Amino acid sequence: MRTTTWQYIFALLCFLGGFASATIIIMLFWMTDRINQVEHSKTHALIQLKIRETEKRLRLVVEDYAFWDFSHDLIKEGDPAAILENIGTGATETELFDQLFVVSQGGDLLHAFDEELGAEAAPLFTDAVLQSVWPEVSTSPPADQDSFTTFFEHEGIYSFLVAAWITPDDVATRTDEQYAALFGVIHLDEERLASMSQRVQVNSTWIGPPQEALVTDDPDHNLAVRNLRGVPVATLSWDMENIGSQLRQELLPGVLLMALGILGICGAAARYFWTQHMTLQRANKIAMTDQLTGLLNRAGLSERLRQWDVLRSLEDGHLAVLYLDLNKFKALNDTYGHQAGDVALRITSERLRSCVRSADIVARMGGDEFVCVILDKNAEEVAQTIAQRIIDISQSTFSFDSHDHIIAPSVGLAIARPGTQWETVLSQSDAAMYECKKASPDKPVVFCRSMDGGQHLAGTA
Repeated sequence: MRTTTWQYIFALLCFLGGFASATIIIMLFWMTDRINQVEHSKTHALIQLKIRETEKRLRLVVEDYAFWDFSHDLIKEGDPAAILENIGTGATETELFDQLFVVSQGGDLLHAFDEELGAEAAPLFTDAVLQSVWPEVSTSPPADQDSFTTFFEHEGIYSFLVAAWITPDDVATRTDEQYAALFGVIHLDEERLASMSQRVQVNSTWIGPPQEALVTDDPDHNLAVRNLRGVPVATLSWDMENIGSQLRQELLPGVLLMALGILGICGAAARYFWTQHMTLQRANKIAMTDQLTGLLNRAGLSERLRQWDVLRSLEDGHLAVLYLDLNKFKALNDTYGHQAGDVALRITSERLRSCVRSADIVARMGGDEFVCVILDKNAEEVAQTIAQRIIDISQSTFSFDSHDHIIAPSVGLAIARPGTQWETVLSQSDAAMYECKKASPDKPVVFCRSMDGGQHLAGTA
C-alpha cells in the first residue's frame, strides 16, 4: 500500500522524539562509561606496571647475588655458615627474598633459606619449584649469564621466581667447572596485594586460579599472570570504584525528565496522526473483507497475493489453488430466500477455515464462489488432501426453516508450475471446477491440458 503524507509525518515525529531522547540518554551512558573505561585502563596499566616492577626488582637482586665472584667462591667452598651469612641473609634477615635456594648443576638442592625457617628450609624446595624454571636454566650455558623469571603456584601460594647460574666474572674463560644455580622467590601474599591495592588506589586485590571467564569477560578488572612458558598460572583481580557510574546515577533523573518532556511533545503531535492511521486501517480492512463471511474478498486476495511468501511460492511452484462453487445454491435461494443462502455461505466459510492451515489463504470471490490458496512444497498432495476434506465435511447438513440442507461444493484444483502467473493458475482451477460440476461433484478434479486449454476465465459462468 502506498505510504501517504500523514504516515511520513507520523513516522518522522516518532523518530525525532525517540531519537532525541535516546541520543541524550545514550550520550550520558557513553560519557560515564568512557570515564569508567579510562579509570579502569589506568588501573589496569598501573597493576601491570607493579607486577613488572616486582619481577624486575627480584631479577636485579638475583643477578646481583649470582653474577659475583664472591658468591661463586662461597658455593664452591661449601661453608654453610659463610653461605648463610653472605647469601642466606637475603631471605632470613632482609626483605629482598622470601625464599632462597641454591641448586647444583644436576638439579639437587644444596642450600635453602626462608624468612621464617632460616637455613632449615629444605622441605620448601619441592619439585614444583624446581620444574617451574629448571628446564630453561639447565639448558642455558652458565657463560651466557642469563636469568629466568617465572610465576608459579604451590599449595595455594602464588610466587615470582628468578633463577640464574652463580658465576664469576671470568666464567667465559673457565672450562670443566661445576656451577650452582640461585633461585630467588617472592610470594604474592596478602600483605603485598594490600600494598598494591593502596598504591594503585583500588578497594581490594585478590589472586586465584586461572579462570577463562574472568580473564575474557571483564579484562579491565582482571589480569592473567603467566609463567615463563606463557601459560596462565593465576588470575589477579581487583575491585574499584566506578566514578562514571556514580556520576551517571546523579545525572540520570534529570536526563530522564528531559527525555520524557521531548517524548511528550512529540507524542502529543503524533497522536492525531495515529488516530488518522487507525481510521484508515479500519476502512482498509473493511474494504478488503467480505462482510458476510469475514473472508478476504477479491481486493483482499489481490493484496495478499502481492506479499513475498505467496510470490516466492508461486515462483518456485509451491502453490496450489482450489476453486469452489456451491452446488444447488440458486435453488436454495429461490426456495427459501436470501437468508438461507447467507447462512449457507457463512457455514461454508467456517468449514473452509477449519479445513485449511494457518498459512493458507481463503477468499470469497463473489456469489457462491470461493478460492483456497495452498502454500506448500508438496502443494499438489496437500491440496488434494484439503480438497477431499472440504468435500467430506460439506456432506454434513445444516438446518434452516426447520429443514435440513446439504450444500456441497464442486472443487477444481490447479497446481502452479515454476514461473506460472497467478491468473493462469486461477483460470486453470476454474476450468477444473467446471469439469467437476459436469463429472463428479463428490470428488475434486485436478486440471489437465484437455480442460478448455486452461483458457477458461474464472468467474464468467
